[in-house]
Amino acid sequence: MKNKIVVILGPTASGKSTLALKIAKQFKGEIISSDSRQIYKELNIGSNKINKKAQNNIKHHLLNIIKPNEKYNLFNWQKDAFKIINKIHKKNKLPIITGGTGLYISSILQNYQLAESKTAPCPYNFLIFGLNPQRKKLYQEINKRVEKMIKKGLIKEVQKIYKKYKQRKLISLSGIGYQEIISYLEKEITLEEDIKLIQKNTRNYAKRQMTWFRGMEKQGLKIYWNKNYQTIEKMVKKILS
Repeated sequence: MKNKIVVILGPTASGKSTLALKIAKQFKGEIISSDSRQIYKELNIGSNKINKKAQNNIKHHLLNIIKPNEKYNLFNWQKDAFKIINKIHKKNKLPIITGGTGLYISSILQNYQLAESKTAPCPYNFLIFGLNPQRKKLYQEINKRVEKMIKKGLIKEVQKIYKKYKQRKLISLSGIGYQEIISYLEKEITLEEDIKLIQKNTRNYAKRQMTWFRGMEKQGLKIYWNKNYQTIEKMVKKILS
């Protein structure tokens, strides 16, 4: 019988972490981050990384694993994720993959054979829950989140990393929030323009994420969208029984 995993996906600012924590708390789970920015140390505010307190004593994996100037690709992430999933299963716990990097999620669910450029059957039985809030609500949430990041100290965070590594073209700094703040630090745009640009780029990113997830569905992966917690609870119980 195949081991089980739960996947929570959705666009940025849709509430994935909150749901993942709730499921992990109830079903003895550990969370695996599928976020291509949260793997980097020092990128905390801009990547909206969950802090220790918010983790609520739930073990989180694949956060803060490399320095901003180190290389790490899909092959590395997939290899690490498979290893961690198997370790979690050995502890009789439930692996919960959550994050917005669709490519990472697909590499597990469609079992990418990267050396041969093909897919294979997934070694696990899985349940995929998707969060897709109403567009207007999501965009408001994104705009608020960006303003919060600025208040929390995003400018200082980027300044510190940029000063330390002195490379604008680092892959780690190519994410939304970092490139725009660098433009502000280089006096190419004003702070007000900068905030509006981060908000706009994040909204566009959310659209691209949804395009990827819809593509997964077209390839035969069943995603259960916007289910209430009672339904999620029943479905997780059923797959685990």
